[in-house]
Amino acid sequence: MAPKWGIKFAVYLITNHFGKIVAKVCENLLDHGALTLDLVIRYTELSPEHVKNSLLVLIQHNCVQAFVAQGGDEDGSRAKTQYMVLFDNILHRLRFPKFMEIVSGELDDKCAKIFEGLLRDGRLNTKQMVDRESQGKENAVAAAAVRESLLKLLMARYVERCPLPEARVVEGEIITKKRGAKGAQNFKAPATTEQRVIEAAVRGDMIRFSLNADIGCNSDGETNPADTSVAENNAKEDFILWRANFEEFTRHLRDKALIENVRARIDDGAAIVLSAILKATRTKDKEVKIEKSGDLESASRILEIYDVNIHVYGPIHM
Repeated sequence: MAPKWGIKFAVYLITNHFGKIVAKVCENLLDHGALTLDLVIRYTELSPEHVKNSLLVLIQHNCVQAFVAQGGDEDGSRAKTQYMVLFDNILHRLRFPKFMEIVSGELDDKCAKIFEGLLRDGRLNTKQMVDRESQGKENAVAAAAVRESLLKLLMARYVERCPLPEARVVEGEIITKKRGAKGAQNFKAPATTEQRVIEAAVRGDMIRFSLNADIGCNSDGETNPADTSVAENNAKEDFILWRANFEEFTRHLRDKALIENVRARIDDGAAIVLSAILKATRTKDKEVKIEKSGDLESASRILEIYDVNIHVYGPIHM
């Protein structure tokens, strides 16, 4: 649950960006937690049409995630879809200029233009991107340019395929704890509803960062591209929704802060070592939290050894 003043600030941002009606829906979700459509209508006292349109706006701009909680209906009736606010994603809207600065600095202007559209309009498919790019150009040329730029953004992980529109989570998750000191160390606290919903909605990396529309699973459970023509694949790509990957930008800014901290505390050589470690372990660092990153603990130990070697053997020139 977001803190009281955090809720007020988030509602202020949504009001400023999308208006009072959308903000009222968002505020009730922040106050009450995940709600069904019927409950949102009851709490907001808005018309069903206004509530539905507001939820669509919030989902379009990655501020709300829909999910179904399985196993919670005792009478066996079908579980209803619930809507949950993604508080961090609302706050990320303040960081959009910083995200644009990163993309503009690392990639070309065409990539920056596509990324700017994703920040401004939320989720987009390639057809929508091509329609904007094709003004004054041949459609085929614009389509090739958009796919090339989108591929660069995907390789940098600054853009991702949108999560599942309706995640499914199991209620009453049971966490077991082994006895003894070792068991206590392995104990993992139950995940929050938000964490479980986000984890259930996110796609595997091969699908999440792939431009290929035909990624499926074979009999062994491995993901492989299906055998289809380029034309068919391009047609299917037009229906895939893409969005900015806030997680990667959070990781990027965190890593930058860590590197500059090491540079100030030790020297440029240590900063280069840490930068290389973080880059090499980027795909393994699933949680963008310093205190939970095993990769960062390993990096810290390596830098301690590096620091000792500096005092014994002198500086290393890189």
